[in-house]
Amino acid sequence: MGNKDLSLKNENPETHERRKYIRLNVIFPVEFQFIDPETSGSVSEIKQGFTRDVGKGGICIEVNNLEEGLEQVVKEGKVKVDVRLHIPLSALETKAVAKIAWYEKIKSGYPNKYLIGLSFLQIDSRDSNRIYFHATRATLTPAIIAILFFFLVSGSAYFYFTGFKSKSDNIKLVEELNQLSTKKSELEKKIMGLDKEYKAAGCKIVLNDDNIQKYQARIKDLEKVSTDTKTKDKLITYLKKDKEKTKAIVKHVLYQRARFNGKVENLSKENIYLKNRVSKLSNQRTLAESSLKDLMSSFNPVEEKNISNMYKWIKNHQNMRTGLVMSYEGDKNLEEWAFTYDQSLACQAFILMRDKENAKGILNFYKDIAEISEGAFANAYDTSTGKIVEYNVHSGPNIWLGIAIAQYTKKFKDEEYLLVAEDIARWLIMLQNRDKDFGIRGGPKFEWFSIEHNLDAYAFFGMLYKITEDDVYMEAQNRTFDWLKKNSFSRLGYKLNRGKGDATIATNTFAWAIAAIGPKLLKESGMDPEQIMDFAETNCLVTVDYIKQKVEKVKIAGFDFEKYEHMANGWVVSTEWTSQMIMLFKIMADYYKENREFDKAGYYDKKANFYLSEIEKMVISSPSRVGQGYGCLPYATQDDVDTGHGWRVANGTRTGSTAGTAYAIFAKYNYNPLVLD
Repeated sequence: MGNKDLSLKNENPETHERRKYIRLNVIFPVEFQFIDPETSGSVSEIKQGFTRDVGKGGICIEVNNLEEGLEQVVKEGKVKVDVRLHIPLSALETKAVAKIAWYEKIKSGYPNKYLIGLSFLQIDSRDSNRIYFHATRATLTPAIIAILFFFLVSGSAYFYFTGFKSKSDNIKLVEELNQLSTKKSELEKKIMGLDKEYKAAGCKIVLNDDNIQKYQARIKDLEKVSTDTKTKDKLITYLKKDKEKTKAIVKHVLYQRARFNGKVENLSKENIYLKNRVSKLSNQRTLAESSLKDLMSSFNPVEEKNISNMYKWIKNHQNMRTGLVMSYEGDKNLEEWAFTYDQSLACQAFILMRDKENAKGILNFYKDIAEISEGAFANAYDTSTGKIVEYNVHSGPNIWLGIAIAQYTKKFKDEEYLLVAEDIARWLIMLQNRDKDFGIRGGPKFEWFSIEHNLDAYAFFGMLYKITEDDVYMEAQNRTFDWLKKNSFSRLGYKLNRGKGDATIATNTFAWAIAAIGPKLLKESGMDPEQIMDFAETNCLVTVDYIKQKVEKVKIAGFDFEKYEHMANGWVVSTEWTSQMIMLFKIMADYYKENREFDKAGYYDKKANFYLSEIEKMVISSPSRVGQGYGCLPYATQDDVDTGHGWRVANGTRTGSTAGTAYAIFAKYNYNPLVLD
């Protein structure tokens, strides 16, 4: 290659040599050394530079401060170049032997700067491909990142829009449920009122008919006395004294007869009015039932969707790492707390909805992760870390965890967690054996005995016996039942005690007595379940003004934590305990259907539907990001009030309670957690 040819290339860098390969503008560090083409000896020291362009056939390198002697070597173009390329992220050094194809001096003076085009003479094909691959990747990487970023932003926008629309639809669905529930509740209440007035009017008619017959018989007797007296008056006219006395009797008899005739006339008129009233009530009842039937066609789909969304609300609050479900949404003091009792309810909600995986998420925590204290599980754990946050160990939450495992085992025919339930049962039997009467205490460090805990244990032992057929559980259940008969039932007024030697009323003991033992066995044991229900409704039912999400005032009928007249903070409706009572009304309805007493069954069905409508009026849209606008229930109609049983209501009338929401699902689907069906 002559100087003339080189000068032409210098004047026009875009020569034929440059077009022999596709050039990619990418920078790699390069070490090179000029060598004699004949002797292969070095002509220069090792120099450093950087690539400007890279291709499969050669490279363009940028060199700074090329010595004067080497400038002449480059211009002559006769030397070969030993090249070492250092490709980023590659552990291998790429070697090649090249010739000078062209050069261009782009800066004079000191330091000078040259562009030198090298055409490969010797290079391994794999090294050539690797150089070109890394150059291509470096060139295309910004474009690929830009494309990925575009799709990421587009996807985020799509999911944000979809989530926003879903939340809006959920909020609208809750509002529709509230409106329909209010109408349904009013119609159901009107029907019950009409039934009550209809029944009272009928009784009054029967009573009036009886009185008419009595008065007419009395009039007949008086007429006979009058006739006899007149006869006597004729016979003894000569006796003045007798005559005056007889006249007085006649006068009194005539007065009494006139008075009774007046009563008969008034009662006859009242009966006519009452019969007309009964006819009107029948017509009004027919119209109300027709309106309710029309409403139900719209209400049922809305109710089903909201119950499904309430389940999704519980599901959304399950921590995927620990499997625990947050107990309360909205109470900063209890944020991230997961009460063991609430985990049982959430697990059973998953079981009821055939959601095996989410149920396993909770049970896996207690099988593999949960810290044991005093031989059993603590009352509460942190949903994120799984650490204990309430160190008290009570019998009740452990029993309820065992109940959830029993329900899971029966539902899915899966005994993976049965050993955990049996460990809980052995721990309870140990507590049982510490008491001479075989009662189960509140916990290892507590001296009090709860009726509710022992009712729960009665149900739990029975479930384990059905699953394992181990007689030790049958014996434990029989001992618990004997203890309950001795300590809980007060036949005076059909009241149940809250605990051993504790006559305080707790509404849920009435609920769980019937749910755990059943109406039939209660009746056989001398306790009338109908009287128990009547006592609870008479003493614990309240109607309150509930300020819904601090804005809308709604009137709610439901059940308080104890006898309403004892509540220091005014009346409170508990969604959990009211839902438990709804379940009892349904249990009683089923009991009377089995006995073919359909009037009583219908009465309890109407009660259950009415109180379920009242609870559904309290459903709110979750305002949190996790809640996504799904419907849920607060725990009570007031925040932070004393329940009268040693604990206070959480702050959460505006946001959800796992217990209140789960029990509403149980009530809707007539699910009794204390029976293994």
